[in-house]
Amino acid sequence: MSRTVRLVLFVVGATLVALMVWKTGPGALLAVLRTSAWVVAALIPLWAVVYTLNAIAWRMLTSKGGTPLPLLHALRITVVAFAVNYATPLMSFGGEPLRIVGATPWLGHRRAVGSVVAFRLLHALAHVVGFLAALIPAAILLPHTPLVAAILIGVGAVLVVIVVFLLSRHREGLAMQLLRLLRRLAPLRRVARKLEPHAAAFHEVDTHVTSIYTSAPRRFYGALMVEMLGRVLTLSEYWIILYGMGLGVSPWKALVVASFSSLIVNLFSFLPYELGSKEGGLYFIFEWIGMDPSMGLAASLLSRLRELVWIGIGMGLIWTVGAPSRRAS
Repeated sequence: MSRTVRLVLFVVGATLVALMVWKTGPGALLAVLRTSAWVVAALIPLWAVVYTLNAIAWRMLTSKGGTPLPLLHALRITVVAFAVNYATPLMSFGGEPLRIVGATPWLGHRRAVGSVVAFRLLHALAHVVGFLAALIPAAILLPHTPLVAAILIGVGAVLVVIVVFLLSRHREGLAMQLLRLLRRLAPLRRVARKLEPHAAAFHEVDTHVTSIYTSAPRRFYGALMVEMLGRVLTLSEYWIILYGMGLGVSPWKALVVASFSSLIVNLFSFLPYELGSKEGGLYFIFEWIGMDPSMGLAASLLSRLRELVWIGIGMGLIWTVGAPSRRAS
């Protein structure tokens, strides 16, 4: 995507946010933020636990061989990677190369790549399962109209397909499948020919990706449970935010708000820094479930402040990622 297109998308997102702030009223928004500022302080340790669970799940997906990745280092890499992903203007993939760089001295390059790909697939799987779970309270809380029912059924069907796909990648790998797809697509065959000399390396990476699922399925599902626990804590962020803004303590509303706002953000991941998608998603979701939509904008700003704090922590730790003292055996 060209710089011009990214700039246009950034301006569009910023304009949407400005319009929502203007409609809500800057004074009213600041008043809510003043009374709810303590929420940000409560969210910082919550996400420390989430990142620790992410690091544990990642370590559980590393294939056998080489030196084990120390948990503390895995946690540092995880915090840095998520910080870079948040700060990446497009698609939030900037942190994955850093994961590989940070893990390679312990795991070796291809084993590190395999573990990072496996974790990214598992992380996505946990997100999708969380979205599926949120469809149940959504069917109760959202307006009971044919349009809403059709949307929920359609979203549910798509999510089930994605779950099947993500599980199949843990079983069959991803790199070789992508190479085969490139071979079949005429416009991309030139790219496939350039990648052919690396086919053996791709096959080895796939072996590392599928290793845990095929040889130790209990460990794989254990990692999924750990990652799902982290996902539940992630979704509870909005339970704390809703409570902090005086909007009650309903965990079901919080689940719907968190899941659908995350779904909208992922659908519009091409927007730089998620600008406009997060704010707009929460604005409309609050209205759909019968709450003041302006509170959705305030909720998005509280979540943004938490993100900024952790981005700062991650960027502060970035110098620790590439200088470990031990090497892969």
